Amino acid sequence: MIFISYNHKDQQLVDMVARQLEITFGKNNIFYDRWSMQPGDSIIGKMNEGLEKYTTFFYFLSTNSLESNMVTREWQSALMSSVNGGLKFVPIRLDDCNPRAIMKDLLYIDLYGIGIDEAILQMKAVVNQENNYKPMEDKENLVVTLHKKSDFEIEFEIRATMFSVQSVDFAFVCNNSIDDFEVIPFDEHIIYTRSGEAFKDYPNGERKYINAIIKTLQRVLTPTKSFRGVLKSQKSPLNFEGIIHVLSETDVKELKIIWE
Repeated sequence: MIFISYNHKDQQLVDMVARQLEITFGKNNIFYDRWSMQPGDSIIGKMNEGLEKYTTFFYFLSTNSLESNMVTREWQSALMSSVNGGLKFVPIRLDDCNPRAIMKDLLYIDLYGIGIDEAILQMKAVVNQENNYKPMEDKENLVVTLHKKSDFEIEFEIRATMFSVQSVDFAFVCNNSIDDFEVIPFDEHIIYTRSGEAFKDYPNGERKYINAIIKTLQRVLTPTKSFRGVLKSQKSPLNFEGIIHVLSETDVKELKIIWE
């Protein structure tokens, strides 16, 4: 099932990998010279037997293996078998080296970059013909950057980081009285403003109605053109609560805040 090709100078690390593969697949399904060959065995004969029998060839790519004539014979033979469709050839990168040009179109497992545990998981997935895709953590598209100018003034920028946003109603929420603070856009010529109460959900599950000024842009918010402006209060310091993306009358989402 598995053929392990490596240079003996890398034996310490390769042995750690081989023993983990053994736990899952068993010694009889892994050609690893330390347990697959006995004194008196023909090295070339055993190599040929392994290459004919096994379906996955793990070539431990390193500065040492690239300089080894014996390992070069193994991987060249295995690469030819993979071209003919009989063997899966998978380089495992062990150090800061580059594969030969003939291998550069192959995806390799970067043990050097991702660590031994993740590399072994990927190797097992290859043998089992499983997809090792891992979903990335979702990223917030809308991000707010704030800069406090004074106790009475905060500059803001609402940015779309990945894709355009069609729904552009933003509620600016403060605990000041509704007539004590205002939201002044910097570069917007056409904008609709209304004020009143908005509801905010708190981590403890509580929902409160708080004062808000809602600004509606008459354009799409794009990654290349953000919404910038300033929050100002007149009588008392700003008691800023947050900025909420109003998606509908019943659906709102508080935006991620970054203070500068």
